[in-house]
Amino acid sequence: MTAIKIAESLGRMFYLVSPSRHFFVTQGEVEPYVSDATIWFLFFIAAELIYFTIADKRKGLKRHDGKWDQGKYRMNDMIGSLGAGSVQQMSRFFLGSLQMVTYNYIWDNYRLPGLAFETFHLLTWIGCFLATDFMYYWFHRAAHEVNIFWAGHSVHHSSEYYNATTALRQSLAQTYTSFFFNLPLALVFSPAQFAVHTQLNLLFQFWIHTEIVPRMGWLEYIINTPSAHRVHHGRNPYCIDKNYAGTLIIWDRMFGTYADERIYPDVVATKEEEEPVAYGLTHPINTFDPVAVQLGHFKHIWNMLWITPGLINKFKVVFYGPGWHPGTPRTGLLSEIPDVDLKHPPKKYDPVLPRKFNYYIAAHFAIVMVVGSALLGELYKILPLRQTQAICVAFLVSLVSLAKIMDAKEYGLKVELTRMLTFFLMAEFVARSGFYEQTYWQRRGTLMVADTCFVSSLFIGWNIYKLGSTWATVVPATPKKGQDVKDKVKTN
Repeated sequence: MTAIKIAESLGRMFYLVSPSRHFFVTQGEVEPYVSDATIWFLFFIAAELIYFTIADKRKGLKRHDGKWDQGKYRMNDMIGSLGAGSVQQMSRFFLGSLQMVTYNYIWDNYRLPGLAFETFHLLTWIGCFLATDFMYYWFHRAAHEVNIFWAGHSVHHSSEYYNATTALRQSLAQTYTSFFFNLPLALVFSPAQFAVHTQLNLLFQFWIHTEIVPRMGWLEYIINTPSAHRVHHGRNPYCIDKNYAGTLIIWDRMFGTYADERIYPDVVATKEEEEPVAYGLTHPINTFDPVAVQLGHFKHIWNMLWITPGLINKFKVVFYGPGWHPGTPRTGLLSEIPDVDLKHPPKKYDPVLPRKFNYYIAAHFAIVMVVGSALLGELYKILPLRQTQAICVAFLVSLVSLAKIMDAKEYGLKVELTRMLTFFLMAEFVARSGFYEQTYWQRRGTLMVADTCFVSSLFIGWNIYKLGSTWATVVPATPKKGQDVKDKVKTN
């Protein structure tokens, strides 16, 4: 890769691109900018970890213990975020790209005459940039203010940490709800130009997920910054439903949804008025299980539908805000959001595991991510669709199994033993039965997988035998999500 290519690739992370070099006539010409940015995702994650290791003297890497400067990175949360992002990316092998199919259909059949363009025009390019970002603002706002949309978007907010890996914690369902908001653009802008800007908009939002970068002066009035987005991810009452921007913060300032991060002396006048941001959901999910993370709020909506009386009220459960219940305004009452104790920050969900299991989880997650990255990168192009889907299922099963250990479930080791024995038998069958035609090196690789699973089975089996159900220290459970809301519904 030449220096120019590297500079272009890095520039896309900040929307610093040459418009003429990012203009295409057909959608097929558009490069997969998000997939190609994997190296930069890893770079920024590594840079943050280095910062917390050296400059921060490892304070941010400590287990959260009631101090604001602790608990900036934890392995279990990182796995939860990277796993969620991978699951979201793999969904296209099952459901396809619904957004671009519908977008192309409208463009082909209903675009407004005289607006199609086949040569580069700077004003049109800028117009597509502004229109894409404007529609993102309204989608993002709806994702917080309409419960069924929040069911998908809440996945991104489910981490109690705020770092580069949080940016990759993406929702499977959101992909198939957000496209509605972009369809009006198909009347004016070609699929190729939309594909460019929707990718660049997404990439820009990666670097703002960090606590390292301070407020950025006059840029706070124009673009979305780490400070502005930290507020968006907060569960403090002053943070709720604020700063929906994708690239430009001007939309929030125009429509009254902007809030400053309460930092002294940049925003508040005295140190006593400073209010650090507590991240995550107002009702933490307390799990790393990717299925529970992706579908947890849908389950909550279903439960609310059952206990909420009246057909109109049931409609409101789905289409009003996630904080709504009978007797409140459309988006709920801000006064019902729990206050954050500034002297005693909320304790983050972080089950304590023996160190050997942390090493085990790290090793197996590394294997899972190598396979997943290879599949999303090039492997899917040469494998039959059914084999690709089978690998995706195995990937998800692995994440769920490792999550049961990270959640310190009593049965976690038994679930992992079942996974390892199943994968061992499957790998042995593939390698030795001749059912699938393989090259010599493919067969050797499959046998290596079988050996790894067998050794892992011995490790897990021995620990089940020696430790039983006392293998981990479980963090005390917190009230179930939405329990207080259910109590309010029953009393109204």
